[in-house]
Amino acid sequence: MIIHFSILLLILIVSAVYEHGFRANKIRVIADGGTASDYLGSIIPWLIIFGYIAFLAGMRSSMNDTEGYKESFKSLEPSWDNVWNAIESDIKDKGFPIASNLFKMYISQDFHAWFFSFAIVESLLLSFVLRRESISMIDACFFIFASTTYYNYFSMMRQWLAVVIVFWAAKFIKKRKFIPYLLFCILAAQFHTSAYFMIPVYFIVSGKAWSKKQIGIIGLFAIAFLFLRPILNALESATGDTTYGYVVETMSTGTGSSWIRIPIALVPVILSYVYRDKIKDDAMANICTNMAMIQLLVLIVASVTSGIFIGRMSVYFGIFNAILFPYLLNVAIDDKSRSWIKVLYYIGYFAFYFFQMNYSGSFFYGSDILGLFN
Repeated sequence: MIIHFSILLLILIVSAVYEHGFRANKIRVIADGGTASDYLGSIIPWLIIFGYIAFLAGMRSSMNDTEGYKESFKSLEPSWDNVWNAIESDIKDKGFPIASNLFKMYISQDFHAWFFSFAIVESLLLSFVLRRESISMIDACFFIFASTTYYNYFSMMRQWLAVVIVFWAAKFIKKRKFIPYLLFCILAAQFHTSAYFMIPVYFIVSGKAWSKKQIGIIGLFAIAFLFLRPILNALESATGDTTYGYVVETMSTGTGSSWIRIPIALVPVILSYVYRDKIKDDAMANICTNMAMIQLLVLIVASVTSGIFIGRMSVYFGIFNAILFPYLLNVAIDDKSRSWIKVLYYIGYFAFYFFQMNYSGSFFYGSDILGLFN
């Protein structure tokens, strides 16, 4: 538990130093008719926070599905033959075995270094996106922590990389540039095939949030997702014969998504509807609202299934709340209501964090290096 709460402590310390100036400049730019991305601010505080999480991810040795990834890397006998075999094989996610072989041949044979390299890439991408798009450092980082999103650093190693790549590529949705977005989704899919499902999302989330057309499109997507369940389950089963097989076996005892995530996911959807007039002219706020709506619908589907694939798809959409919540809390919500809604936001998500971490038994942190804090 010490390890986990050290992340929150660091967020509070760094935010105490950088938050006021960062948020004030973002709000001033928006008040002058610009967008959040018109002001960037220093990258240093973001790198401190997410660099620390990356360090902890690199030091881990036994938590969640870490053991499967660790043993797979340790047993790997790297060679160019294995690289070419991966390229020529019919597996969909070639990037992971190729990267594993090249890393072990030319960089390090230590699995800690392997974990750390993944986490560093993820942290850099997250830092660049949140620095550009988020209005509040503390609101965004607190969401990453209290929603347990940060825990993906210690779990679902390959899919989390795919999620962060797609998250970074969302800037192309805002700019209405499909080809670059498509290419990054394909790149992400080389590490986890689920990223292919994010390609049509480009067209689904581009419209104005809460318009009748947009609600209809998202509703149809949710229905299609439900009817795709046999295909998704078949794909999930098929991964047993790929590089993902050992992870699927580790997670096979799951019983679907936690029900508590549904009301939690409902909160940003309700707030964005109530204050929809304040977000209608902001392209990224509209994209994030549409993502939040899809996350809610996917979680509803996942709650009545036991599919790993379906439940974990929600992460692709939920991460956009790290941009949406700061916008709602600092721009969209009126001054009269802002203070008490923020208080409820922090209390509610902190209570969710305790429940979810206890419910899933996730407070354990295992490290053969940081043994004192296990």
